[in-house]
Amino acid sequence: MFKRSKLIVLSALAIFTLLALVACVEATENPFGTTTPVPTTDSSAPDTSEPVASGPDIANGESKFKGLGCSGCHRTDSGKLVGPGLAGIGAQGDDAIRASIIDPSAVITEGFNDLMPKTFGDMLKDSELDDLIAYLNTLN
Repeated sequence: MFKRSKLIVLSALAIFTLLALVACVEATENPFGTTTPVPTTDSSAPDTSEPVASGPDIANGESKFKGLGCSGCHRTDSGKLVGPGLAGIGAQGDDAIRASIIDPSAVITEGFNDLMPKTFGDMLKDSELDDLIAYLNTLN
């Protein structure tokens, strides 16, 4: 009885191994997920793909605004919190907004204290800073 069970287990393992090897060699759908088919491309065919959109990602800017905790001190309307409300901040221009994020002590809005952390400029890549500024420009 033990020999028969051992033979069945070994046979099943051998069949499984054989199927796995065949699936890896053939360019067919692999039921074991051990390979990824590589699509073939014709380099002589013209590129008809759409260009990648460039420019700031407003949704990512909003995510940064929330994720960095900006909303803990700034409202997106004109209401005051710890810091001034940000509605209409886009009227100051991108350079002024960028400067306020990178060096918040440079210009302090009247009626507020210099409490903004000085590290946001170091925490953001240039593209993320562009995204955040694009989001702030949407606030009315």
